[in-house]
Amino acid sequence: MKEDITRYQIYLQLKRDLLHGRLYCDPNAAAQLGAYILQEELGDFNPEEHVGNYVSELKILLKQTTYIEEKMMEFHAKLMEQTPEQVETAFLRKAACLDTYGVDPQPVKDHAGNQMYLGINHTGILTFLGNRRTTRYLWKQVQNINYEGKMFIVHLVFYEDPRTKVSLENSF
Repeated sequence: MKEDITRYQIYLQLKRDLLHGRLYCDPNAAAQLGAYILQEELGDFNPEEHVGNYVSELKILLKQTTYIEEKMMEFHAKLMEQTPEQVETAFLRKAACLDTYGVDPQPVKDHAGNQMYLGINHTGILTFLGNRRTTRYLWKQVQNINYEGKMFIVHLVFYEDPRTKVSLENSF
């Protein structure tokens, strides 16, 4: 990014998304992102200053567990001598690799009544179970989108063979 302020503002947005649970990720990725936040806010790890579970005082994640806090401290100790700019850039690179980057997942239920999440991004419509993406419907596959009452219906077209056209309807 050309402008420092742009990088910083996107960093703050993703940091907030991580705290509010909109940026889903596995515990290892959450610990790495948390370590970048620690480095940016606290600076280099100092064994005299950072004793015990110093992370528990900070609210970084929506579901912050002791295990993730320990991993954060472990990763934080390895980030010595990195500037806030370097840490913010590394944070953004890591966050951009997550399935929920740029997506605001909304809670929905599938046709069987199972809880899942639905999100939309530039590639298409995504479905998630927990923090894992289960399906991605590309925009070129979406033929029509309807809603009837509380039911959201996506009409999809899959091209398996150029001579045949298979149509599928999903309801959320």
